[in-house]
Amino acid sequence: MSSIPHSGSSPHWTSVDFYPTDQTVSPLSHCLMPLQEPEKKKLWDRSAWTDAAFFVRYLRPQANVFVPALSALALTGALTLAFINLLGQLVGSALSGSSDGVGLIEEANRTVILLVAVVAVQAFIAFWRILLFAKASERALASVRRDTFSRIIRLPMNTLNERRVGELASRIANDVEAMRETLVSTIPMLIRHSVMLGGGLIFIFLKSVKLSLFMISTIPVVLVLIAIFGARIRKLTRKAQDELANSQVVVDESLQSIISVKAFRNENYEIARYSHQLGEFLRTAIRAALPRASFIAFIIFCFSVALTLVIWFAIRMVANGEIAPAELAQFGAFSGLVAASFAQFPELMTQLQRALGATERVREILKEDIEPEDAEAPRTRFRGEIEMRGVEFAYPTRPEAIVLRDFTLTAAAGQRIALVGPSGSGKSTAVSLLYRFYEPLKGEILIDGQPIREMSLTTLRLNLAMVPQEILLFGGSIEENIAYGKPGSTREEIERAARLANASQFIETLPEGYATLVGERGTRLSGGQRQRLAIARAILADPAILILDEATSSLDAESERLVQDALDVLMEGRTSIIIAHRLSTVRRCDQILVMSGGSVVERGTHEELVLNEKSLYATLARLQLE
Repeated sequence: MSSIPHSGSSPHWTSVDFYPTDQTVSPLSHCLMPLQEPEKKKLWDRSAWTDAAFFVRYLRPQANVFVPALSALALTGALTLAFINLLGQLVGSALSGSSDGVGLIEEANRTVILLVAVVAVQAFIAFWRILLFAKASERALASVRRDTFSRIIRLPMNTLNERRVGELASRIANDVEAMRETLVSTIPMLIRHSVMLGGGLIFIFLKSVKLSLFMISTIPVVLVLIAIFGARIRKLTRKAQDELANSQVVVDESLQSIISVKAFRNENYEIARYSHQLGEFLRTAIRAALPRASFIAFIIFCFSVALTLVIWFAIRMVANGEIAPAELAQFGAFSGLVAASFAQFPELMTQLQRALGATERVREILKEDIEPEDAEAPRTRFRGEIEMRGVEFAYPTRPEAIVLRDFTLTAAAGQRIALVGPSGSGKSTAVSLLYRFYEPLKGEILIDGQPIREMSLTTLRLNLAMVPQEILLFGGSIEENIAYGKPGSTREEIERAARLANASQFIETLPEGYATLVGERGTRLSGGQRQRLAIARAILADPAILILDEATSSLDAESERLVQDALDVLMEGRTSIIIAHRLSTVRRCDQILVMSGGSVVERGTHEELVLNEKSLYATLARLQLE
């Protein structure tokens, strides 16, 4: 594996590429690599009871459905025992020879009617059992998915930067799906077979204690094997889920960057990258299959040998008069039930271990610290005064690389402040701190004289709006994308925002107008059209503070004119922070901060800065404006 360094000023989620044949490890990929031994032990030594409690937590709200399903499950198990008992009586009566031919037929007719009745009732109850279990399980899993997504979407930026998008998506898709099979099928089967196993053991003890003790003497050996093999299987299936998540990362990254993939003709490279990750998953999955197959094969051998020995021992007991043939027939019927139920446990336990491995990963996400939830916070509107005093910052993933040093900014309400400078100078990072995506290491940030660390995140961020250089729209309609700035807006408000953003011109020419779907990430629209939709969204949000991050740098002249006109409308009466490389867009700003290496090296108006011919700004101005 090898990493491609990122030259921007802020971290992103997909900074690591994996080469199929290289064995070196990128320092940024540590979060996806296997954990060290002490960490492994800490995770894998968790009790299965903790995982069981996790399931119970989500099933408890479904108690009105789940408890009747459990009752139906126990009842169908009891009916199975009744069926086996009647079947044993039917065979036993034939072997005992206690009735004549006519009596034997009449008794058989009565028993068969009872058997059919038992099976009919059992089928009826089984229908409701399956239906109720499905309802309870699917509702519980919907809650797990919702809680997992809610947790992911609320994770702080430093946590999100340590993970990759595909890995997080895999937790909701693959891991929760593994849990689904457990809730819908494995757990009901475990309970049902446990009922039948317990009932069957009671019945065989009632028939012959001696023969029963001989038969179940092999059970402790099997239980020990379940414990040994189960831990190994769980360990490997957990690792397999991680490898599957890594392969999903490749899929997501390739499709999100499909234009770059095709532009560089790297389809084969991406296929090789995916094949490499898929191969890792395949190897781990096969390794997990080995102990599972060995376990099941050994159990089959044990049961076959045990059955042979039990039959041999039973024949000796019949020969010695210790058990009657009729009782032996009933004993045999229940022994078959016990053996069949017990034989299911190894497979069910391996399925359960697979789900528990997935559960651990989901639980880890649900335990992550999230940003404060303050949906009920007051929607106070700021005046827009900004002050950043002596701010110093380094990203948590690169603590040794200081991005901002002694950064200071002062903006009065309604002023336009420009941040200019080369890439990597810290311009976007300063904005990230204003949003409180991260907390500064030193210094203080105030809005309207109040430290933002003491503010509600909801109050803070509803007063901010950003128009970035690269607009990534959601895959819905134009109307939905504009309304994202203020959910619940009326159609009139949306159309007004579009007019002010110079977007209504092209929207009304589209056959479906505001209902037009923009495509994946807005790919059906041009760059200028996407930019104007982003401006309309910001207008609708009506922020006190506006952030423009290279909002016109990638547009043609006509699109830039339309977008700039819309931006002038948007900036009116708002405090605006403009990040720009092109100085033509910042000449009218009230203050220009020239940044280099994370520090402000020059500040002033355009006219003041160009007077010093040796300044960095004057040099840039000569290159761009002359």
